[in-house]
Amino acid sequence: MSVATKSKHSTSKSEPSKPTELAETTFDKFGAIGFRIAVAFLFIQMGILMAIADMPLFRMTRDGLTAAQALMAELSMQAEEYPICLWYPSRQEEKGVIRNDEARISPGFTLYSSGHESAVLVIDDQGNEVHRWGIPFSQVWKSAPHIPRSVPDKAIYIRRFHAYENGDLLALYETPTTTPNGRGLAKLDLQGKPLWTYDDCTHHDLTVGDDGRIYTLTQTIRSDAHPAFGYLPGPQIEEFVSVLSADGEELQKLSLFELFGKSPFFRGIVTRTDHHGDILHSNTVSLIGDGFASHYDAISSGDLMVCLRNLNLAIVINLEEEEIVWATSGPWDFPHDPTPMDDGTILAFDNCFTWGTEVRSRVVQFDPVSRDIVWSFSGADESLPLLSHIRSCQQRLPNGNTLITESDHGRLLEVTTEGEIVWEFVNPVRSDSKTVQTPVVSGGVRLTADELPFLAQPKQLAWGSDHDDIAP
Repeated sequence: MSVATKSKHSTSKSEPSKPTELAETTFDKFGAIGFRIAVAFLFIQMGILMAIADMPLFRMTRDGLTAAQALMAELSMQAEEYPICLWYPSRQEEKGVIRNDEARISPGFTLYSSGHESAVLVIDDQGNEVHRWGIPFSQVWKSAPHIPRSVPDKAIYIRRFHAYENGDLLALYETPTTTPNGRGLAKLDLQGKPLWTYDDCTHHDLTVGDDGRIYTLTQTIRSDAHPAFGYLPGPQIEEFVSVLSADGEELQKLSLFELFGKSPFFRGIVTRTDHHGDILHSNTVSLIGDGFASHYDAISSGDLMVCLRNLNLAIVINLEEEEIVWATSGPWDFPHDPTPMDDGTILAFDNCFTWGTEVRSRVVQFDPVSRDIVWSFSGADESLPLLSHIRSCQQRLPNGNTLITESDHGRLLEVTTEGEIVWEFVNPVRSDSKTVQTPVVSGGVRLTADELPFLAQPKQLAWGSDHDDIAP
C-alpha cells in the first residue's frame, strides 16, 4: 500500500512574502539620502531667496565671509619678507642712473619714494643722494586710532609727498596690504621730525595750492550701501576729498559718493561688483589753473580734477558749489595722474591702454574736445616696454620733456617729445630672495635748484629715532 506524503513546505493557504532584512536596510538608506537631498535643496532655495531679497541674515553671513577672506589675505601679505605690490621681480640688472644725456635733460633734482622704506630721496642727475626724509609710520603715530588694524612698518611706504622750499615735507603714508589702504598724512621738517599729523585714512595723492591749502583723498569702509549706489552690495569703500589748512586743520570734506550720485554725469549702469566694494577708486587730485580753465566754460581756476580709476573718468569738482561741474572719459584704461594742461589737454598715465591685447602701459596726452591723442609714449625699446599695472605718474618738464614714473619696475625716465629716453634711473635696492626683486618707486618729480633752496644750506644731521618728542 502506498502512502501519500506532503512536503513540509506546503501549506493549505498561501502567505504573503516579507522583505528581507537587507531590503529593509537598503530602502531606509535611500529614504534617508532622499530626505537629506530634499532638505539641502530646500536650504539652497532659501539661500537663493534670501540673497535675492538681500535679507539681514544673508548680508551678515556674506559680510562675515568677505571680512574673513580679506583678513586672511592681509595677514598673508604682511607676513611676506618682501610684501607684494611693494616689490616685483627685477627686470633690469642695471642700478641707479643708467642713461644721462646732460645736454638734453631738464636740469634739477629728482625726488622719489621707494617701496622698501618710508622715505623720500633727492638725487642729482648722476644718481647721487643729496638729501632724504625718512621716518617709519610707527614713529610718527605711536597710537593711531584712525587706523582699523595695525600693519608692520615694512608694509608701509610714502605714496605721495610735497617738498617745501624751507625743507619741510608733506608725506602721505599708505599700505597695499589692508583696506582701506590709507594710513595718514604728516608734515616733517628738514631732518624728518614730525611737525603735525592729519589722522585720517589719506590715500593715493595730495596737492598744495599757492595759498598753502592742502588737498588730499580720504576713505572709509561703510558696512551698508550708500544711497547713491544702493543697487550695489555692501560693504563699500566710501571716498572723500579733504581740504586742509597749511597747519593740517580740516576745512572741508566732501563725499565723492554724494557728489557723483547727484551729478548729471552719474551713470546708473555702474555695476562694478567685481571690485568688492571699490566702486570709484579715486587716485588723483589736481588743482586746475587759469590755462586749462580758459578752455572750458564750466570750469574755473581753483577747481579740482579727480581721477575715478574704476570708472575710467576724470571729473572736475567746484569746491564752493560742492558739485561736479565737468567730466570726461578718455583713451585710457585704469588711468593714474590725469594732469590738466594749460592748452586744455590732459596728460595721464594709461596703465592698461591696450585693454588686455598686450601687456604694456603708456603716457598719453589727450584732447577732450577733439578726442584726439596729441602725444603718447609706450617705450623706446620693444624689448623693454613701459609697463606698470598700478600706481605711476608723469610730469611735463620746463624744456618740454616728460618725466615718467614706471612704478612697478622701480624706474624713472625722462623722454623727449620725439620719444627718446635722455635720462633713466632704476631703483638700486635689491632683495636677498631667491628671485631677485626691486622695490617700486612712487611720485617721481623733478624740481629745480631754485625750488629747493634748502639744499644749498650746510648739511644738517637727520632727526633720528632716539627722539621721544614725536607727534601723537
